[in-house]
Amino acid sequence: MAASEPRFTRRRAPPLQRLLLKTPPLVYRGFLAEFMRSRCVMLLTTVGRRSGLSRTTAVSFMPHGAGVVVFSGWGVGSNWYRNVLANPSVRVTVGRRRFAGTARVVPEAEHRRALMLEMQQRSSGCGPPRLVRPFLAGLRLFDYDAEIRMAVAQGGDLPVLEITPV
Repeated sequence: MAASEPRFTRRRAPPLQRLLLKTPPLVYRGFLAEFMRSRCVMLLTTVGRRSGLSRTTAVSFMPHGAGVVVFSGWGVGSNWYRNVLANPSVRVTVGRRRFAGTARVVPEAEHRRALMLEMQQRSSGCGPPRLVRPFLAGLRLFDYDAEIRMAVAQGGDLPVLEITPV
């Protein structure tokens, strides 16, 4: 497989959606952390590429080998993705489990596409509960099913990372 850089870009989320996406790190504790883990959401802590400060965000994940696979649905301009490129040492919180890891961009477009197809197959049990999805999509806050379709369609260009424990 030939290596190619991810190049997917996307406009910034609207303000209300950005606010919604910032809430998981604030509540990712105890039973809520385990619930979010069961819905394929983990916390990723990176080192800010300019500030040097810890930055934590919630991302969708898929268990993969000893580690996890994550993707940047907001593309190559996502702050956490750019932080990882500058410093691949990360901290991962999956439910109540925490580990230090090293993030590596999956270099082959076909491998990224295959991982997104695998994530799509697992997605029925992930994301917001099915009863909540139409409500979130109707309010234009978060359309999980459309996000998964986009990830598969853009799979070869999407930033996909493998994080392995150190």
